[in-house]
This record gives sequence, C-alpha cells and structure tokens, in this order.
Amino acid sequence: MRKRRAEWLITTLAVALPLAAATAPARAQVIPGEPEGAYVLMVILGNSAPTRTNTLLCDPDGGTHVTPVLTCDQLRDADGEVGSIPADPGPCTKVYDPVRVSVHGIWRGHSRHFTKVYGNQCEAIRSTGGSLFSF
Repeated sequence: MRKRRAEWLITTLAVALPLAAATAPARAQVIPGEPEGAYVLMVILGNSAPTRTNTLLCDPDGGTHVTPVLTCDQLRDADGEVGSIPADPGPCTKVYDPVRVSVHGIWRGHSRHFTKVYGNQCEAIRSTGGSLFSF
C-alpha cells in the first residue's frame, strides 16, 4: 500500500510540478482532502543517480520518510521552504565526501525546490534541520 502511494506521489509530482509553474497565481490555501505538502527527497552521492529517494506528505504526515511528523513540523515553521529550516547544531567530521541533496514538491499550492551540494552527508543533514535528509 505504501509503495503504491509513493509511486502515485512521484508520478503526480512529475506531472504537477511543471504545470504548477506555468499556471496562474497559485492557491493560498489547502483544498480539503489534499495534503498541505508533498515532496520527493533525493540524496545523490558523487555523480551517480539518486542513491536514496523518499517521499514526504504533510497533513496528514506520512510518505516513505522515517520521521514525517518532525520533518513536516520543521517545514510548517519554514512555510515549506527547505532553505529556511534552521540548522541543527552539532558536530560533523571534516571528511570531504560530497553529497548533493534535492527536494521537489508542492507546499500549500506553491512549487518548492531546493538543491545543494554539501561537503558530506552529516553537513547535509545538520544544515537542513537534522531530519529532512536522515534516511
């Protein structure tokens, strides 16, 4: 059931994201029955294809992400903008092992995108609040 829902979400986002960018002004509120947010999260090690991919749905909180409630709470506080989530303080090694993270989705009817390269996976996790890329 979860796999089927995740496949549906990925297919829906692949179709909806380009359309959302091309449509008239986006809705300011959530339509009853639709999730507040829907995201596809990717972690890419080196220059490979996505190494790990997860889905995240908010309100109701779920998807394939391991901590959807905490992660959706962080996104709510940041209005769905990954770059606005406060960093999670804590140590990371200085070992250079680059990782690229990518988020594509919709938050309250608005397209949201975030892609960034970090020095290692710990930096990616800490810099984005500690839970978003902890999978």
